[in-house]
Amino acid sequence: MRTARIAGLVVAGALALTAAIPASAADDAMVRVLHASPDAPSVDVFVNDGKVDALSGAEFGDLTDYVAVPGGTYSVKVCATVDNTVCPIGPVDLTFAAGKKYTVAASDLLAQIKANVFTDGNAVNGKAKVRVVHLSADTPAVDVLTQDGAAKVVENLAYPDATGYLALAPGSYDLKVCANAANTVCPLDPGALDLKAGVAYSVFAIGSLQPGEGAAALTAVVGVDGMAAPATDTEPTGSNAWLLVLAGAGLLGLVASRRFVAARVSVR
Repeated sequence: MRTARIAGLVVAGALALTAAIPASAADDAMVRVLHASPDAPSVDVFVNDGKVDALSGAEFGDLTDYVAVPGGTYSVKVCATVDNTVCPIGPVDLTFAAGKKYTVAASDLLAQIKANVFTDGNAVNGKAKVRVVHLSADTPAVDVLTQDGAAKVVENLAYPDATGYLALAPGSYDLKVCANAANTVCPLDPGALDLKAGVAYSVFAIGSLQPGEGAAALTAVVGVDGMAAPATDTEPTGSNAWLLVLAGAGLLGLVASRRFVAARVSVR
């Protein structure tokens, strides 16, 4: 099942991030790649003309594990797996600072594919930290409401913006996303969503609201950006990585910041 495969990929990346990075990694940046272009083929990632196996072979909806790279500026290109001479993105120069984590996301249709770079946050004990990134190019700006419509928790979040992180009490949240001015057209409604304490999440809305031939439909992927060190031996250290629709991302919008978290690079 595709949802299970993507959720498993995200969980594996989170565990690798928290369990395998030594203290000396403060000199490195952590970088992962999200394939969010709904009609693009499987892609490989090249850094300074060398293929990065851990970031390659990604299909639509895949979020790779983080990989460590020394802080600095790199020439990056994204090429079709079946033919590495076809590179719809790049080469572009991207700068990654030591001690920071980044998500590089390919979004929009292949004909106008873009690379979007976001700086990822860290987790805190006792709270869930969450943000949303709107990467569905043909989905209009959205509002996110509680199920009864009584409260609007995010307003006018547009492609390709991201909210800031918000620290929330762990628990279950039930929201819906609406895509018209009257909030009567609400295409996404995932039901109740659970957030875990000590975990930082990003929810990436990807795909096409009105997919044409060969394009994937609107969906979302949740990435685990970090896990806090447990305060006690009894604090949970696991995490759930969910495949959600955009409404799940909406609870991030309680801050309604609508800002990019990091630099955005567009390649045409």
